[in-house]
Order: sequence, then C-alpha cells, then structure tokens
Amino acid sequence: MASIGLIGQYKVRSLTDRRHQDKAACAPNASGHSLPHKFFLFSDLCLVWTSTGIAHFLLFAHTHKGAPSAWGGEFLKAAPFGFMFLFSVLVVLFADLRGLYDFSWKRSYREDLKRLVDAVLCAGIVTCADSFLGGSRAGSVGAFALTLTLTWIFMAAWRKLIRSQPIPGLTEKRNVLIVGYGRFAHLLQQQLEQNPESGYVVKGFVCRRRTPRPNDKVDVDADAMLLGRVDELPAITRAHFIDEILISVPSDRHLVKEITRKAAAAHVQVRVVPDLYDGLATEQPIEYIGQFPTLTLCHSTVPTLSFLMKRLIDIVLSGIALIVLSPVLALVAFLIKLDSKGPVFYHSVTAGKKGVTMVCHKFRTMVVNADGMKKSLEHLNERTGIFFKIDADPRITRVGRVLRKFSIDELPELWNVFKGDMSLVGPRPPACGEFTKYSLEHLCRLDVTPGLTGLWQVTARQDPSFENCMELDKQYVNNWNLWLDFKILMKTVGVVLAGTGQ
Repeated sequence: MASIGLIGQYKVRSLTDRRHQDKAACAPNASGHSLPHKFFLFSDLCLVWTSTGIAHFLLFAHTHKGAPSAWGGEFLKAAPFGFMFLFSVLVVLFADLRGLYDFSWKRSYREDLKRLVDAVLCAGIVTCADSFLGGSRAGSVGAFALTLTLTWIFMAAWRKLIRSQPIPGLTEKRNVLIVGYGRFAHLLQQQLEQNPESGYVVKGFVCRRRTPRPNDKVDVDADAMLLGRVDELPAITRAHFIDEILISVPSDRHLVKEITRKAAAAHVQVRVVPDLYDGLATEQPIEYIGQFPTLTLCHSTVPTLSFLMKRLIDIVLSGIALIVLSPVLALVAFLIKLDSKGPVFYHSVTAGKKGVTMVCHKFRTMVVNADGMKKSLEHLNERTGIFFKIDADPRITRVGRVLRKFSIDELPELWNVFKGDMSLVGPRPPACGEFTKYSLEHLCRLDVTPGLTGLWQVTARQDPSFENCMELDKQYVNNWNLWLDFKILMKTVGVVLAGTGQ
C-alpha cells in the first residue's frame, strides 16, 4: 500500500534558466528550499525585533512624561538591546527546531500556532532566566509579557498571510494525475481528498488500456475522471496543467522509466510507491501521507522565493494604487453613469492560471447590450485568429473611448491583483470562449498568473496577429524573472501615457 508524499515543489515550465532546469529535472535531491528557508527565518527575526521594540516603547511612553519629540535619546539609552538580540535569536532557533521553516503549510494552521506558542515561550523562558542570572534588567513583567504576545501575534499573522496567497512551489494547489485506475488508485484519490492541507487536487487518472478491465472499475461516476492512456501522457499533462504524476499501479521497470522520461520533458514531478522504483531513486528519502510511503523519481525546481517576492510586490503596489487612485476611480464612475445607462463596472468571466475561471473587473466602456451585438459585428473584426477587435467599434460609449485610449478602464483589475487572481505583470486573461479554442501549445501562457500588463502590451499592442501575441506570451513565460517584470512595468507607463489603447 502506498500513497502520495508531501513536498511543496512544483513544475514550472521554463521559468528558470534552461541549463539549470535540464540538470535538475530528474535530480532526486534537488531542493530549492534553502532560499525560502533563509527568507522566512530573516523575516521572523525582523518581526521579533519589531514586536520587542513596540512593547518596550509602549512601556517607555507610559512611564515617561513630556513631549514625545524629546524621547528619542532617552529611549535608545533605555532600550534593552541585549535582551532583544538574545530573544530574537532564540525565537528563530526554537522555531527552526520545531520545523516552522520546513514548508509548514503541509500542516494545518492550527498546528503552526501551537508550535509558535512553544517556540516563543521557550525563547522567553531562556531569555528571562539569562537576564535573572546575569543580574540585568530587561524591563518589567508587563513589558516581557507584551513582548511575547506581540511576537506570537506578528509571526502568526505573517504565516496566515503567506498561507492565503497562491505562491507556486509554496502554497499553491498542485494538480495531480494518477497512473492507474484500480482500487488502489482510487484509494490514493480518497487519501488526498481527506487531507486537503496537502494542497493536492486530483485531476484524473490514466490507464494502460483504452478501457479499464472490468475488475478495475470501482465507481461508475469516476469514469469521467479517466483522461486517457499512458501513451497520451504528454498531451494530458499539458491540457490539464498537471504538476505531479503519481504512479499507483504495480508495473515493470521499463514503464516507470518511460513515464519518468516523459514527465521530465514536461517538467512534471513524478512520485511512485517504493515497490515500483526498483533502485531508480536509491538516495531519495521516503515521505509519508498518513501510513503510506512514496519516493520521488523526478524532481523539478521552481524559483519559490522569486514568486513570493512577486506576490508581495503585487499586494503592496496594488494596495497603494487602489488607495491613491480612489478619487480617480470615483470620478470615472460618476462620468460613466452620467454618459450612458447601465452599471459602472463590467464583470467578465475569464480564464486564470491553469485555466481556473475567475471574474475580471473593469469599468464599463460599452453599451449595455454589447455582448449581444458582437455576433452581428464579426464581419468587421480587424484581428486574426480568435481575437476580436474593431477600431471604431460602434458599441463603445463616448467616455468609454477615452477610458480605453489610456487604459483607465482596466484600473478596477487592481482589485483582482490585490486578491491574487491576477498579477501586475503577466499574459492578459483570456475570455472563457477564447480559452476553449486554444491549441495545446497556446496553453503554456496559462502556466503563470495573468497580468494587468504584459510583454505584448508594451511591445506589439497594435499587432493584430493572434500568433504573435501567443509567441510574446510564451517568451514571457520562458524567460520570466523579477527584473523582466520591472522593465515591463516601466514601459507600461510610457505606453499608457501615449494613449495607444483601443
């Protein structure tokens, strides 16, 4: 009996240097965890210093009179920097010993909170004992209790924030394909469904035969999840955005090696039960979910820290923009209501990352029945492929034409960015009707989070070619890094000011 292990690593096609990817594609011990580990350790150090400083400042403010402007020098003299340093080091040390930096999102958030309590209390007890035995004064009991409380609250809130964000290789859901269709394969499915904290979503099964043997059938309703045969694996993994393959059926060594080879070419991780690997991953540690062990045959790395920084940048910049631009948003809403009948916002159902549907918010720039009029205007389409765009579209309102010219109609999408449905930079989210017409090679643009702006918008916005747009999006996916996002954002400012929107 076996089941799926828990590793917070995903495939991300072509998001890192090709040479490094090809080298690491089937390296069992490739980790990539060290940078995130150090980042979260450092962030906790900062949080502990912040909470300790706030606690002692509140105590200082309570016990001192006079103008706050005169407190600076006195507070620095009274601040217990020795206590702050020792306490912060001990907190992260005890947190590390309790596994809080080893991708703790595999556990429940409640378990994390318990471990945080242990780490903070142990650090506090040791620090307090050191202060007492050393004869130093680290402040009152109240300040000490407040320090521990604020430290726990800040660290717990930080983990809650990270858990709430869909970060590849960290907290994002992982699409799983199970090789096999018998009772054991369905047992694996049940195990994953009963452990939602693992982050796995079973997309379906593949079988060695076109139709399963009669004794393999477990549930008639599950037949819809049979996606195809093993020899169709590359197309299935692409069409369903598979992150990980789980081999659940006893098989010969050659079949397992063939699946691993195909998965490596698609940068998809492969796990197998120990009975099957037959020495293919002798140095790979066994990982468990419940009572079932698994081994990883094929790893794929992902720049987790870069994706984490990208998401934090999205939250901060979109949040600031929504606040700063709120008067502009209110003015635009007023002008739209003044210009034409209908709602202020237009809500469209689009395809997000991995084809997941989402609602995209924009300012309404067309008449109310614009979607119903589209079919009668298809003969005027000026774009190629499945794109639809008319320069002098009769459905666009007077205010709407100005909003589109300077891309003001897309400002409400900042809310999508803040929520995590979109990013500031990425391929534009396609309409669901457009997405269903994509070929397999076009689906790669949905390997990343859709964006408010992208490479196509700043280099070939007026290009009517659908294929050229797909190629630019593919280039972005293949060569993504934070510096590329920064350059696209800078170029977007010039494109918007130039008024090239339609």
